[in-house]
Amino acid sequence: MGHLAPVLILAACSPDLPENPPTCDARPLEAGEVRARRIPCIDELIAGGEGAVGDWLLENAQARFVVRGTYAALTQHGRQGGSLVDAARVGQADLLMELLPDGDRSEIEAVSLAGAAELRLPGVVYHLDADDDRLVITTSSDAALWVPKPSVEHVDAVARSGTQFMALMLGSPLPAEADGYGQIEVAGLTGVALSAASRWAGGERLPTEVEADVVEVSLDGRIIDRVPVVDGVATVVAPGDATLTGKRAGCTYAGLALVGCAGLAVVVRDDDGRDIAATVHFGDDDFPLPVGGGRAPLGVTPGKAWAWAGPGYASWAGWYDGEESQLTITLARVMPEALRWGEGEGAEDWPEGGLRLAAFGVEVAPDADRGQPAADVLHQLAAEGVGYANLLADEEFPAVKIDGHDDVLVSSGARTAGDVWTWGSTANPRRPAHGALDSAGFGALDRATLSRGGIAADKFVVARPEWVAAALAEAPPWDWPTPPDALWLDSLADLPVLVGLAAASIDVQPLAERVWLPHVGAANPASLLRALAERQASAGNGPLVEIAFADGAVAQASPAPLLLVVTGAPGWMGTLSATLHTDLGARPFELDAEGGAVLALPVATWALVSVTAERSRPWGGDPAWAVTPVRWVPPG
Repeated sequence: MGHLAPVLILAACSPDLPENPPTCDARPLEAGEVRARRIPCIDELIAGGEGAVGDWLLENAQARFVVRGTYAALTQHGRQGGSLVDAARVGQADLLMELLPDGDRSEIEAVSLAGAAELRLPGVVYHLDADDDRLVITTSSDAALWVPKPSVEHVDAVARSGTQFMALMLGSPLPAEADGYGQIEVAGLTGVALSAASRWAGGERLPTEVEADVVEVSLDGRIIDRVPVVDGVATVVAPGDATLTGKRAGCTYAGLALVGCAGLAVVVRDDDGRDIAATVHFGDDDFPLPVGGGRAPLGVTPGKAWAWAGPGYASWAGWYDGEESQLTITLARVMPEALRWGEGEGAEDWPEGGLRLAAFGVEVAPDADRGQPAADVLHQLAAEGVGYANLLADEEFPAVKIDGHDDVLVSSGARTAGDVWTWGSTANPRRPAHGALDSAGFGALDRATLSRGGIAADKFVVARPEWVAAALAEAPPWDWPTPPDALWLDSLADLPVLVGLAAASIDVQPLAERVWLPHVGAANPASLLRALAERQASAGNGPLVEIAFADGAVAQASPAPLLLVVTGAPGWMGTLSATLHTDLGARPFELDAEGGAVLALPVATWALVSVTAERSRPWGGDPAWAVTPVRWVPPG
């Protein structure tokens, strides 16, 4: 089978501006004015939006909308542009990432009408009347894909940021898929409204005084809006048969009447007296606390609570009685802050540095099934002991804003087609899907080559076991032009794939949900990622397992090479069980009281070690596990 040539040249997509673009006119329009036009300058863009010069603008005195040029969709591979990417009231910030109506969007024409303006495409028409904040969208199927904007709350067909409001206008009451994060398939689309009064015509309610943060609006048992409470007042516009309920974290309401509130104020410290970030777990909820502590709004129902700071620490468990209370908790650190292999002449020591827990494959907005902003995700990770995170989005480049989270080091990547992803993509918003690679139609080996950027490039490429199976169907491992640098493991059920690659002399770093990364000197993304490139990381969901060959002086005491094993795990995980894997097969072995072992390897060519334990969280969860990279046995 043929593969990509060593040098791959990709032509960048960019819109063609008209020869005589309109003059820049960034003034707010007067009442009665409405226009549709190509955007000639940055001053006419919407604050916080994704639109750019050369895209198309529909605006009046009330509202502004930007339609992306036809060259490519913003967030979807292989899709036309002509999608709605910005929507805002005049003078306010954008509330939309992208809305892609069904229909041919291959050409755009701006049309002026009496008291209205339109952007016409072969299969879609965007229509805006003067002095109206509703954009009417006409398509043949009235269906669309809605990609919500990171950091903007969305529920069903409504998006809100503070008092700003945006809602899809639907012929049917609700979209086909509503709750949760990520892209939403919309049915019955008729347009976009930027005020609740426009969305729910005839449904206006008087301002309501309520002791809450938000009023939740439900219709037929489904939440259709959340209205912020400002200075104790919520102005709700909704259908007359909607149900209103007050909401505040840790509080119970009967309609809009407050029944009661309670929570647990917690400060968490390590055994050296240093404040640390941690998580309070109660019921099915996690409440991340920053360094210095905070209040977990647990509510008025009693129950058992846990405090933990990830697999590097012991945990705390206690009874919460449903009343407001405060607590200071000490969690002993059980994982070393750095690893050192023995002492003495010839010993293989880690140089001065440290050991940091990393999170990989972390999805953030605008991912297809997770819309949480990066800052929110990092807040949760920091409270689980994570000090480095690699953020990505399926088919897209993630929106990474990390203000206030310099305690977690960050890098970002792009994952395409679900089975291969890479670091080093561009965040240029003019490119389809923010720089992720459009690999549709390519085989597994070509997808890896594309992800690396060509055979001579040096990007770090991660593959899933599914990719390995597809690649083996194309060629044997020794004929792969660009083997991946790392193999993603969802659990130890994927371990046979790593073993199979080792048997074929393919050296990859295992990666998983959590990875312990040793680093030299001060921690930074470069020093941490170096551990991956050098195959030094322990991968799994929390425990640590490291292996190295004994120095010459120790090895002389045995006729076979000696493999040193070091493990680490908090007691709440349960007892660790260890297994040695070599080209001779797998065999369990015993760990000593300190979690170590010395193993003789009489004939093996390579070795790796896996460990398992009962639970990955103090309250249960999946089994804990970890695996080392492959170590090639030195010659006798």
